[in-house]
Amino acid sequence: MSSSQASWWPLTVAALTFITLVGCDVPTGDPSPSINTDTEISTPLVQEKTFTFLGGPNSEFDPLIDTTSSDFDSLFEVESSNNDISVVQEIDNFDIGNLNEALDNATGSLTFDQKTLDETFIDLKKEGFTFAGEKQIEDLNVELQVSAKADIPVRGSRVAFRKSQNNYVELGPTTIEVQNITSSPTAPGGVFDSLRFTYPDIRVEPYGENNQLVVDFVENPCGSGPCGSNGEYERDISTLGDIDLEGARIYPDKPNIDKNGTVTFNIGGQVNPDLMVKNDDKISLRASTSFDNFEIREIDVYEAKPFAVAVTPNENGGDINVANDNEVRTAAFDGFEGITDRVDGLKLADVSLTFQVETANLASTDAQVYAAIQGTNETNQIYLRGTEDQNMSRGADRNVSSLPFSAAFTENGVSLQNESLIKLGVGLEEAALGETVRTPLLVDGDNSNVADFVNALPTEVRLAGQAEINTDGGGLRVRKPIALDANFSLDVPLRIRDRFVVRDTIDADLSDLNDLTDPEEDANISTAELQFSYTNGLPLGADVKMVVFDAAGSVIETFNDGFDNENLRIQPAAKNGDGAAASSSSGTFVFTLGSTQEDLQALADGDQIRLAFNMDQAGSGGGSEAAARLRADDQLTLNRVRLEADASIQTGN
Repeated sequence: MSSSQASWWPLTVAALTFITLVGCDVPTGDPSPSINTDTEISTPLVQEKTFTFLGGPNSEFDPLIDTTSSDFDSLFEVESSNNDISVVQEIDNFDIGNLNEALDNATGSLTFDQKTLDETFIDLKKEGFTFAGEKQIEDLNVELQVSAKADIPVRGSRVAFRKSQNNYVELGPTTIEVQNITSSPTAPGGVFDSLRFTYPDIRVEPYGENNQLVVDFVENPCGSGPCGSNGEYERDISTLGDIDLEGARIYPDKPNIDKNGTVTFNIGGQVNPDLMVKNDDKISLRASTSFDNFEIREIDVYEAKPFAVAVTPNENGGDINVANDNEVRTAAFDGFEGITDRVDGLKLADVSLTFQVETANLASTDAQVYAAIQGTNETNQIYLRGTEDQNMSRGADRNVSSLPFSAAFTENGVSLQNESLIKLGVGLEEAALGETVRTPLLVDGDNSNVADFVNALPTEVRLAGQAEINTDGGGLRVRKPIALDANFSLDVPLRIRDRFVVRDTIDADLSDLNDLTDPEEDANISTAELQFSYTNGLPLGADVKMVVFDAAGSVIETFNDGFDNENLRIQPAAKNGDGAAASSSSGTFVFTLGSTQEDLQALADGDQIRLAFNMDQAGSGGGSEAAARLRADDQLTLNRVRLEADASIQTGN
């Protein structure tokens, strides 16, 4: 060693010794060493989980919506050939019932008055007979066959009948009486051997021109029914009696609505040839005929003024209160009950309802049903509102511009605006009496707010209605019993209009996080996250929210509560031209759990994860603008769910 080397060597050794001492912990009483350890957690929580959109407990994969549950078993139908889903709901139990009052409202105060005939057939003095004492009338040169004609007044200002059209009134349980027959002169043997009342404007079955009602009053009647040789009724001339006219038809002569008409009857008789008369006697007859317990069962009229009839009960005959259970008919939308337990905000696109109005014994006319249809659930209510048809080619307007009757629709005393109502028109011009006519009426987005109505997911539907019949004032045929009923059905492909949220819970043991949360250790956490890989065969994307629960079901923490983190998203499958998924998408999304021991300490108790998928159509392209159409076997697969964490843990001091 040179002299120069000898001079700097002790200084170098001293400096190195100092540096070494500074770089090491020098025990000051605790002899344990301090150790830094890199810790990595990589735990598969779910290897693979596949969801189908619809299914049940026996499905191969977990369904997002369990269609076998009582909530949904009547809501969805799946086409077996292609797994297309339809949303199906039917209401067929409104049970509106009979409209028999329609016949009374149509005819108004149509009445047939009593008619009294007071007729002198033979006036011997006027005919110039002069003889003393009495003679038998058959010894005189007089006609013993006598006859007279009379008209029964028909009153009413709502209907018109034309004989050329064979318009008629068919009677229910009604009788016609011939009463108060008196004759002159008074004779022990009777003035007339027989009397015949012929009603050419009243016919019995089969209602041909030769089936006129004829009543003979004789000494020995053949029976109570039409037992004469030509179908005549016979009654005892001394006791008279009435005739049951149920089923008979009257053909009035009343061609003008606003004028009265007539029904003709003729009286004929055979004067008793043994009748003893004086030269100043008058052979006369006084009798009256009338309809008792008059009831109309059927009408066929040339013209009838439009008239209103209550479709649902109207307790006081005034305004109709939709909130009054006694004035509405209710039915359930069973399929929507409880849907919010699993799905929030489900909105269907291209929604339409098919109403079927069922009528019986209304013919040659039309019916316009004006209705307040209210859908309700536990929290909301909405009215099915009609609008002018935007599809001008079909002209199926459902809007109510005004009501043609005095009754208004109200809700607890507050009048409903016409904009809250809907009109359903039925043409019955070709209908026949005795048959039930079912008329389908489409209510869709062009003529109503049906999408809003259905997407409100009503669980009960309330209907109140009145109808105007024969709006054009033309011909009308009506027969009791008159029936009107309505049902409607929803059967549309499951196309999604807006966002909706579907929730699912998966088991996820996060206890491995305990390795990072020992309070005796100091952890520098660089990564702590849940990683999800997916393959999406739904034509819908989804923003994802995650809620971590402990074993008791209590919420530990919620991530992406507002669905506003763009990185936590499942991309949609591409769609074809009909809106169905054409090809799947795949990717990953990652939830960051925290960066401190305090962040992770509570999460280590995690036992379950609830994922909420806020589903929408954003980004689902493939060149198609069609609303997403879902199929039962469309699948979303979480290929992997892993807990990943990296930390540097320092033990000791």
